[in-house]
Amino acid sequence: MKRALFVLIAAALLSLGAGNPLTQVYIDGETLDYDLVWLRVSGGAARMTIAPADDTRYRLTSIGKSSKSFARIYSVRDEIETFVSRDTFSTLHYRKMLKEGRSSKDETTVIDPTSHIATRRGDEFTEVPPVVFDPLSLIYYMRGFPLKANEVLRFTIIADGKLRAVEAHVVRTETLDTPAGKFNCLVVEPHMQAAGIFREDAKSQMTIWYSDDWRHLPVRIRSEAKIGAITATLRGVSSGYWSAEPGEARPSK
Repeated sequence: MKRALFVLIAAALLSLGAGNPLTQVYIDGETLDYDLVWLRVSGGAARMTIAPADDTRYRLTSIGKSSKSFARIYSVRDEIETFVSRDTFSTLHYRKMLKEGRSSKDETTVIDPTSHIATRRGDEFTEVPPVVFDPLSLIYYMRGFPLKANEVLRFTIIADGKLRAVEAHVVRTETLDTPAGKFNCLVVEPHMQAAGIFREDAKSQMTIWYSDDWRHLPVRIRSEAKIGAITATLRGVSSGYWSAEPGEARPSK
């Protein structure tokens, strides 16, 4: 019964993604640059990217780092790299490398797409549904939904060695002025625990502002972390991929 339910959910998700115009965006590659604010203080930059890794997978990255001046107070460099199936967007390989203050973490989760067994730190630890997401891939996957106010979307994610049910509530609409322009947004609150600047402790809360257009750009992402609220606000959008490193300019042709 449990397996049958997973298969039905997977089929529904696959049918939803068919013909999605974002598919072309992801194949061409996309780079999103953000300004980071810690506790209302400008303190760094972040970059999120997506591009084909090969004929069957996309590679997604997220790197957030403190500025040199903010690093004197608290140094942060959080990196996430994930590979997902092009067909289902299901997570295949998820690595997070976190350096926050004096603490650090580097761990990888790998999911076998045939057996649906997840391996973490070299040990098999759980069976996962046919379609499962990680905190970063879910942010991208939700962009393909026709988001509507008061809607609730449900997913399963794998993070920190655990499977978690996620309810993403589209709570309201809001207009944001950002360095990348003015956007009418749909505000989404996923009830989940995540990684890095999208943290994994139980007290975390996340809010995502998606642009209210076909792209559903993640215009702003706010996470309540141990060091306080972290807000990433979109500074620029570029087609294609050239570097995962925040602040690194596109090479001139």
